[in-house]
Amino acid sequence: MQNTFFDLESYENDIELEVNRDVLERIYADGIKPTDILPIEFYFLTDTKEKAVLFGDHLISKFPEYENIEIDDYDGDFEISGITDPKKMNLESVNEWNKTMWHLGYKFDCKLDGWQVGT
Repeated sequence: MQNTFFDLESYENDIELEVNRDVLERIYADGIKPTDILPIEFYFLTDTKEKAVLFGDHLISKFPEYENIEIDDYDGDFEISGITDPKKMNLESVNEWNKTMWHLGYKFDCKLDGWQVGT
């Protein structure tokens, strides 16, 4: 598949793992601790519904413990969202999860657009 949304240059240069530290600092300010284990809400974007459906189906088959995998229209693009199984809320664990999702998303031309934790 030719990536028309999440191209190789973006894949190689835009992961920005340093943002995870900032997100975690805000989460910690809300009372979450690095040792807490919580599910992560995630959001991917892509440019066609077909890619979104293929990626959503892949997430369901690869991660059966993930919940609420949904696809929504998002200003002409498509958003794939869901909730992971509980993850440790330290930087190392979040970065490893982020890298896995970044690489997996690239294979389906779906870019990880963000994540959050309900507090």
